Amino acid sequence: MEKPKKIIVTGAGLVGSLLAIALKKRGHDVVLFEKRPDMRKQKLSAGKSINLIITAKGIKPLQDLNLWETVKAITLPIQGRTMHSVAGELAYQPYGKDKTECNHSVSRGELNRLLISEAEKAGVRIHFDAPLTNLDLKSKTAHFENSGTIQYDLLFGTDGTGSATRQALIEALGNKAEYKVEPLGTDYKEMTMPAMNGKFAMDEHSLHIWPRGNHMLMGLPDREGSFTMTLYMPKEWFEEFKSPEAFQNYFKKYYPDAIPLMPDYVEDYASHPHGFLGIVRMKPWIYEDQIALLGDACHAMVPFFGQGMNSGFSDVQFLLDQMNAHPDDYKTILKNYNDFQKPSGDAIADMSRENFTEMCEKVGDEKFLLRKKVEHRLETTFPEKFRSRYGLVTYTLIPYHKVKEVGVIQDEVLDELCLGIKNADEVNMPLAEKLIDQKISPWFKAQGLTPERFRF
Repeated sequence: MEKPKKIIVTGAGLVGSLLAIALKKRGHDVVLFEKRPDMRKQKLSAGKSINLIITAKGIKPLQDLNLWETVKAITLPIQGRTMHSVAGELAYQPYGKDKTECNHSVSRGELNRLLISEAEKAGVRIHFDAPLTNLDLKSKTAHFENSGTIQYDLLFGTDGTGSATRQALIEALGNKAEYKVEPLGTDYKEMTMPAMNGKFAMDEHSLHIWPRGNHMLMGLPDREGSFTMTLYMPKEWFEEFKSPEAFQNYFKKYYPDAIPLMPDYVEDYASHPHGFLGIVRMKPWIYEDQIALLGDACHAMVPFFGQGMNSGFSDVQFLLDQMNAHPDDYKTILKNYNDFQKPSGDAIADMSRENFTEMCEKVGDEKFLLRKKVEHRLETTFPEKFRSRYGLVTYTLIPYHKVKEVGVIQDEVLDELCLGIKNADEVNMPLAEKLIDQKISPWFKAQGLTPERFRF
């Protein structure tokens, strides 16, 4: 039985709210501090949050906390991606190996409100309008504006990309801390595709992508029948297309088929905030046996693998698993968390950046589409032996850094199988099985990963 601890969680976003629920259910005294006002008392603002997808690594802790069915009720299933050419031609690419596998689209704001309310129901005390202003690691005290000084046994920083907890940790660690932000160089604006006569204007079970090289438009469905549209462009283009006329000319040139479905696209572009995209790298994520950073506070990433929230939830899951394995030994718990989750966080950040290039440039390319069809054929023909890198990231609990490793081997196999063919039916399947048995299966065996781990 764990000894109850006084625990502070800074940041009532998605990860912080989920962590607070989990810790409270373990019997700890948990106080959650949020620098912003209570979002449940405010109207959800358009243009401020990219829609999210929930996948296996995010679903697992929700299931363990008996929250998944509640959360699932506010999601929509996404079974593949639909690419839109400039000419308006469509190409569909399924995500999973069959229709039982899908992503779940959800509004960030709606999910955050739900988790904050669930934290309150669990008995977590929540202070809003209470930014962290000082952290004293020697006395284990934290001072919050409007809430005073609080003593703690453990403090978890889940306060996002601008984390005050991370900054305090950096100051305390001095030259032992490493921190950097890697701008993508591409920023975004959110727009809206409204429902048409109460119905979705496009296929509501797809992520829609308009790939245009170094820029793209993307759409994810909302429950009320609309789509949250996100425009990604090089940072300097936002200044170049500042006037309504310049932006209209740009949009008409590259996204003509979207215009009839987005009557307010010019107004959305002018009025919605301009969002920054980049990767946060931090080392270490912990301080001794008392502080740990989770989620965007230590490994913010670009959104092109849809794993930002899921990776943060996997941080929560890993900590809870360690608490079960090493009750009350927080030095071991936090060290193991840092040693394992740090490489995993770096790996998914790298893969998310790589996926940006894939989504912008490759999803409309014939060679790339052929490769994906070959990959899909291998998944359906050899389900116990082969899963795509996307499938391993999205539909299994295999850690991100392990997926990145085996992804290199898979690329070698696909390169050989795609050589000299024009469609997936031409793949030499005996050779495919031989290559899988020789190159991929031994890697999984060496990692101790059985075929059962291929499924969630």
